[in-house]
Amino acid sequence: MAQEEAKPAENAAAPAAAKAPSPWMPVIAVLVLMPVISFAATQFLILPRMRSVLGEPKAHGEAGAAAEHHGGKEGKDGKEGKEAKGGKEGKGGESGGKFSCDIENVVVNLSGSLGTKYLKTSFTLYSSNQNLKKLIEENKKQLLDVAINVLSSRTMADLEAAGAKNVVRNDLMANFNQALHSDLIEQIFYSEFVVQ
Repeated sequence: MAQEEAKPAENAAAPAAAKAPSPWMPVIAVLVLMPVISFAATQFLILPRMRSVLGEPKAHGEAGAAAEHHGGKEGKDGKEGKEAKGGKEGKGGESGGKFSCDIENVVVNLSGSLGTKYLKTSFTLYSSNQNLKKLIEENKKQLLDVAINVLSSRTMADLEAAGAKNVVRNDLMANFNQALHSDLIEQIFYSEFVVQ
């Protein structure tokens, strides 16, 4: 009789074990839901915050980004067409000074590209010093050498990083002022910045 009483107890335990939830259900739920949650968090939380901090427009296909990544022909040594032009500008407030001097068509090979990628840029130097054009013309070769060294030290990854143009702008300004032994250059604005 003890055996007969044990059999109903075993039979009663068997249906209770079959009704227990599968341990795989939470694993499957995590595998299915995590990509969905990650995508939603990125699209609706992280990217809007990054755009607001960086001040970028919400559209992904910016025309400005496309314009930055086209270029022209490169010279034999990758440094053709460098010249400086000067002039006075009537506006003084937003440009950092009322006198300006243009540096045009500085073309350099990018570091680490084995000569396959280059940067072509033109920019305007601003200062409140009325002798800006004269000082730039007197030091033209030295300033072009400084610009070539600063620009050619950049890699493609450096230029694709957020805020890369401002980093390059600040480096150019600091190195120009160091070469001139003064704080002559107050601001630099790009008129062309092409990576090819």
